[in-house]
Amino acid sequence: MLRNYYYYFIAGLPDIFLDDTDIHFPMLDFKYMLEEHLHPEDYKLAELLFLPYDNEKLLKYLKEDYENHFKLSKFTFEDYDVEFSDDRQGILPSYMYKFVEIYRDEELSKDINKSWENLLTEMYYEYVLKTKNKFLKQWFEFNRNLNNILIGHNCRKYDQEVEKQLLGDNFVTSAILKSNAKDFGLEVDLPYVSEILLHTDNENLLAREKGLDQLKWDKVEEITLFDYFTIEVVLAYTIKLDMAYRWLELDEETGRQMFGKIINDLKSGFEFPKEFAINGKNK
Repeated sequence: MLRNYYYYFIAGLPDIFLDDTDIHFPMLDFKYMLEEHLHPEDYKLAELLFLPYDNEKLLKYLKEDYENHFKLSKFTFEDYDVEFSDDRQGILPSYMYKFVEIYRDEELSKDINKSWENLLTEMYYEYVLKTKNKFLKQWFEFNRNLNNILIGHNCRKYDQEVEKQLLGDNFVTSAILKSNAKDFGLEVDLPYVSEILLHTDNENLLAREKGLDQLKWDKVEEITLFDYFTIEVVLAYTIKLDMAYRWLELDEETGRQMFGKIINDLKSGFEFPKEFAINGKNK
């Protein structure tokens, strides 16, 4: 398969760091740049990284909360109106149609034993993991495994039923369900498990989340170590820019409020928290 190379586009991108305090272009502008400079097939790959914003917007739509603060989402509330009617055009990812069918059907929804947020996230991962792009497949697999390990740890810590919270079904979820070991017996297959658990034991919540994001950052760089001027480099930059923006816009008070809510949610009934998302320009 013919590969596209983006010499000038990548060469013109500024260096970024996780704790960057001087980013000069909004995430939305960068998304427009991607659409302008990438081959259409490569841009479809980049769009997979922005789907969590559409997932969040879809949940708001179903709850009839139409406050439109989702700047990075592709689809509008009007799109949802059409796509979940008899006039459907088929423009949404397939998992969204299935999710809404379950959500709106009393017979189908009665057997769902997890939160709607968890179910939608699970279906999203199932969808994006079908990609043939090696970098994205590795990234999504890593991200789902990391999230499941966090879920397993938090459910164990707060005495919640883990089976209802896990995302997908693979050797990681099986180990979490069966093992009593601190690392769920995954250390050999996933060497980064010990680092994840080290961060989860940090009582400083901001430091904990920064450590987990640094782990993700390092993973992105590891996967693309030998890539040059390819779509994989662009995708990696997109992921890192999104993380850097979230930290740029997070002040200490916002952080305390956000993590306080997460802890309260954990204690009152564990629900998979959205990836370190905060109110800010990147939405």
